[in-house]
Amino acid sequence: MIHVPIASLLLSCSLAATTPEAPDTTLTMTTRELRTSHGAKIGADAGRLLVPENRAVASSRRIPIRFLWLHARTSHPRAPLFSLAGGPGQRGVVDDPESLDFWSPFLDVCDVVLIDQRGVADPLLRWSWNGPPPLQFFVNADSATAHLVELNRRAAAVVRERGVDITGYTTVESARDLDALRQALGLKRISVFGFSYGTHLAIAYLRAFDANVDDAVIAGVEGPDQTYKLPMTMDGAMERLARRAAAAPEISRRIPDLMALYDRVVAQLDRSPMVVPVPAPGGKDTLRVPVGGFGLRFLLRVDVGDATDLPVFPRLLWSIDQGDPSLLTWFVRKRAGGALGVQAMGIAMDAASGVSPERMAMIQAQSKTSRFADVVNFPFPAVGGPWGMPDLGPEFRSPLHSSVRALILSGSLDFNTPPEQGDELARGMPHATHLVVEGAGHEQIFLQNPDGTRAIVDFLAGRDVSQRKLRYAWPGFVALEGRGGARHPSVP
Repeated sequence: MIHVPIASLLLSCSLAATTPEAPDTTLTMTTRELRTSHGAKIGADAGRLLVPENRAVASSRRIPIRFLWLHARTSHPRAPLFSLAGGPGQRGVVDDPESLDFWSPFLDVCDVVLIDQRGVADPLLRWSWNGPPPLQFFVNADSATAHLVELNRRAAAVVRERGVDITGYTTVESARDLDALRQALGLKRISVFGFSYGTHLAIAYLRAFDANVDDAVIAGVEGPDQTYKLPMTMDGAMERLARRAAAAPEISRRIPDLMALYDRVVAQLDRSPMVVPVPAPGGKDTLRVPVGGFGLRFLLRVDVGDATDLPVFPRLLWSIDQGDPSLLTWFVRKRAGGALGVQAMGIAMDAASGVSPERMAMIQAQSKTSRFADVVNFPFPAVGGPWGMPDLGPEFRSPLHSSVRALILSGSLDFNTPPEQGDELARGMPHATHLVVEGAGHEQIFLQNPDGTRAIVDFLAGRDVSQRKLRYAWPGFVALEGRGGARHPSVP
């Protein structure tokens, strides 16, 4: 998935180069006993496998692939499930009780192996902006792009000085890591469960190693040539939201046409950017940040894929139109940190996956009429240049053909990975079932949807789920004023 700045938020780290300690063995594991929030015990092994940073270089340093192996409760488990997180750049190894609550039902069927993909937790691949605050970031695309290109130029130089071979951070290398881990753990066959970017990685694994896979769960499909998004998909997502708003009397009484309101607000911000307060890096002073039409489009684009924020979008546009900056301030504060740091792993993965000439031609054609052409793939391709990533090429981006039994899940309101991408993948997988979760955005496909999770568990248990009807309950809209309607953290 295209790496928007929010995915670049950093953990604090020293700018000084550090060198990982040389390990004694390639594979290490430690037995642990974990508990869910309800006190249920889960047996586990926490481990680390060392792999070459770049398999094409004989002298390449070795980097850790960390994992947490959760053991099944059943005496006859099915193939262990490798969980592949999204991003790229999200942690996969999470052992807090609430996360274990999610995985607990899976353990009635199979072992679950949570995996930190290469570079996810490596401080050598993170860099924080050390220049003046980019106060003009939200004004227009030119100012935002110029800042991010300079940020990535500096970050790339520092990361290389630390001894990192960034060209090893590709989805193909990550897929090879998965099979190296499978072999190291002594597993003949596995199943894979990818979400969002994790589906991109799962597809790469299936392309190379599907003979080792029993079942595949692919939720929120980012196909081989879908890292770059089609602009009109964003327009479609906003138009679907506008239709919902028109059917909601509490909204339509004041906003009969949400898209007309959007157009008016964007034009207003282009003429006179709205200034919002944002904390300075030290947290003591307050910066004054102007937000133009580009800034609003960018904020909507970052959040539209996750239906969690859709209920407050009408109020956001309404409040700006009324001259009230309070909701806009909340969204800017939520995303401003993304302009202040780089997680090189995520940038590198997306840059290497690239885009085919055919898809780029579609993007350029749609950009002529899309309202969101300048933000859909922002900040790519501009930020990829400083990293010098090798392009994985047309074979990597070609359609997948695999006979592996698969469950594909999509959300009907998901802009990030829309249902048509699941349809495209299913055409090359004759044993795939594609279920669309009605009313679900990106996160609600299964993470906030018990019915979706239950379908995945049943599928992994070998059951036929092709007739399941999955739905996410739409919470309604946040009231345009006051505290009525659905709740949202932007409204106290």
